[in-house]
Amino acid sequence: MRVRCRHCRRTHALIPSFSLPGLCIGSAEAERYLAAREEGVGRRRAATELLARGMSDGYPKRIERVLTTTVIRGKALLVAPGTERLQGLAWVRSVVGDVQHPLVELTRIGLAGGVNGICFCRASILLFSRPSRGRRVSHKNGSALEETTAIASGP
Repeated sequence: MRVRCRHCRRTHALIPSFSLPGLCIGSAEAERYLAAREEGVGRRRAATELLARGMSDGYPKRIERVLTTTVIRGKALLVAPGTERLQGLAWVRSVVGDVQHPLVELTRIGLAGGVNGICFCRASILLFSRPSRGRRVSHKNGSALEETTAIASGP
């Protein structure tokens, strides 16, 4: 879902904390699969939950490829790139620490650093530009001047 902030007039994508951009499963399911693979469990056995939810046979391998891209992007773009020699979920944990959902936390760290889509993003990395004084910047060209109805964030 995309919304426009009444204060800054920019559009923002809202991603639920249980989800990651570009995945058809929740972050917890992806993390369980990747943790099992990290422990040496075979792809088919580690993907039992994913396959039971209707994912294709090739989906688990896609998750692994996207994690590899995530690590490459993260090492290149983050200020604190973690332990360089590590790969996969181990590298993600070296950046975010011992948290319940390391992939979600990596996305948050990237966003706080002005980088969109480090983790499982379908699009190329977009570095957020800093607006010039008195100038609004939107991620969707031409949208900053369009009038829309704001969505309330509270009850």
